[in-house]
Amino acid sequence: MNLMTLQRYKNELILLLTFLFLLATFVYKLTIVTYVKENQIKINKEIEEIHTIVNLKKQWAGKDISKKLTALKTIVSSSKVKSFKKRSKKLSIVYERLTSNELNKVTNKLLNIAVQINHLKITKKSKNNYRMECTCKW
Repeated sequence: MNLMTLQRYKNELILLLTFLFLLATFVYKLTIVTYVKENQIKINKEIEEIHTIVNLKKQWAGKDISKKLTALKTIVSSSKVKSFKKRSKKLSIVYERLTSNELNKVTNKLLNIAVQINHLKITKKSKNNYRMECTCKW
């Protein structure tokens, strides 16, 4: 009797199985589509970061930075520049007896140049007298 019931509803069972298979493939397709879109967004973001890194490397490799850093020596009078050492892609500079305006000029100029500041120390010696040590690389 059980076999007879299955024979009678054979077409309906085949239809039910195909509908379940169709439903499963539709859900699978939706998950794959969202996975692909998320990966595309992730890849585009990584490509953007790579372009940014390449642009920064080009900027750091340029000779303009070296010229801009040399200009740090001439912002204030040469008597206030205690030490100025520029080797390959590293700069070490020490200023003494800077006024607050001169200190602002030097720090603004330094912060507007695309360099990595490794060490920056500003000490106040007296009321309007500052000492600045800076080491940076590019």
